[in-house]
Amino acid sequence: MGSISIDQDRVIVLSSKAHGDQTRVIRVLSRELGVVPLWVRLGTGKKRQAGLWHPGALLEVTGLKRKGSEGLFRFHEVNRVVMFEKLISEVRRSSVAFFLSEVVLKTLPEESAHPEVFDLFWDTLTQLEDMPQTGWIHVHFLGQLISLLGLAPTPENRVGRGLDLQTGEWMDGVFEDEDHLGSELATWFVHWTMPQAALDASPKLSISERRRLVLGQVRYLQHHLSGPKTIQSYDVLESIFSS
Repeated sequence: MGSISIDQDRVIVLSSKAHGDQTRVIRVLSRELGVVPLWVRLGTGKKRQAGLWHPGALLEVTGLKRKGSEGLFRFHEVNRVVMFEKLISEVRRSSVAFFLSEVVLKTLPEESAHPEVFDLFWDTLTQLEDMPQTGWIHVHFLGQLISLLGLAPTPENRVGRGLDLQTGEWMDGVFEDEDHLGSELATWFVHWTMPQAALDASPKLSISERRRLVLGQVRYLQHHLSGPKTIQSYDVLESIFSS
């Protein structure tokens, strides 16, 4: 991808890294471009914008451009589209936003646009602000993401078969480990990829079972898209929901 200039675009903040005293490199999911890095000057005093760039922030940028095929993107102006309150102030909601942002960052390839994935993530974060129960929204998002990318395994009718997360194939005699789900968790794995999967019909799984399911969803996505990477924010998320 060479030089780029876009008049207006919407972005979701994924991560922020210091790049000098007053600047940061912000990685975002752009609706038009996919995952890209922005060079951001935070400003000083009343004009300082550090709070604008938290993971999960929903923003609109104008004058987005990059010269050449490599390097950081710059922009003319940025505005917040959705003003979050609960997502920022409530630790359960913010931990989900941090976790999903890290998953998207470490799973989707850079500069590969997926407008439908962007819309799913945007809608999920908007729901996260107001929904009364947040314990399964990340599971729902990951399942719908698997389906949206055309990666969902075919439902299995035979009882007792497990799922190989590396291939997406059903197998007999599966021993559960990081790359295999047993029959019960594999059934729930498929359930969350279905369009009718509803957040108000959440399964009654133990903490350890939910952990294996979520990490299985992430590992499945990464096996098919980017290769396995550790999601550091998951332990924080699980400790918060377990307390």
